[in-house]
Amino acid sequence: MKKQNPKKPSNLCQGKGESVVARISKKAKEIRKKNEPWTKAIQRATQELKSRGVLNGVKRKKVTYSTEELYGAKGQYKAGIVPEIRISYNRGRRILGKASSPQEIAQVVRKLFKKGSIETREHFFVIYLNNQNNIIGYHLHSSGGLTSTIVDNRIVFAIALKTLSTKIILAHNHPSGNLKASTADIKKTNEISKIGKFHDIEVLDHVIVTKDGYLSMMEEGLI
Repeated sequence: MKKQNPKKPSNLCQGKGESVVARISKKAKEIRKKNEPWTKAIQRATQELKSRGVLNGVKRKKVTYSTEELYGAKGQYKAGIVPEIRISYNRGRRILGKASSPQEIAQVVRKLFKKGSIETREHFFVIYLNNQNNIIGYHLHSSGGLTSTIVDNRIVFAIALKTLSTKIILAHNHPSGNLKASTADIKKTNEISKIGKFHDIEVLDHVIVTKDGYLSMMEEGLI
């Protein structure tokens, strides 16, 4: 019996394991004209391969998304870029003072207000400290109206973790001058303190300041 040579695969069968994208890209490189935009070459390659039936039956590549990528509306996000809170350090990790007492914290917080603003809008600050109670930074968490402002626990601890803080002090003003912690103040403080325990970050105090006075929730036994 005469031995028959196996038939060579036709051009249509070559690259059987290739994905659709790989075949189109390869063809586009072959037919691309000098200085022709890559997108046009891709379009021509796609049309040519479709007309020849080369793309028929080709298994499309399964697309998977890693946890490092974020996709949204077209043109809104770039693949692989995730929004994050960025923290900047001064060279040498500058220390802004020591948290020795509620009175000193109240003085520090008052200096953070622009002239006259302590009596017009409520502001919520978070002061970040190291293990030696040194102030390594502060953040104006939110500004609200005359009687309230919004506090997002996630942002409070996002910054604490980014700055490697081991302790934090909460502070806000009462534009009315009333030095009494509201039910909402107490609830939010204990809520943040409870979350802090999971991260081994201690909430030392929550200081309420006015133009002329202050209240320490720790001294009042409210934490």
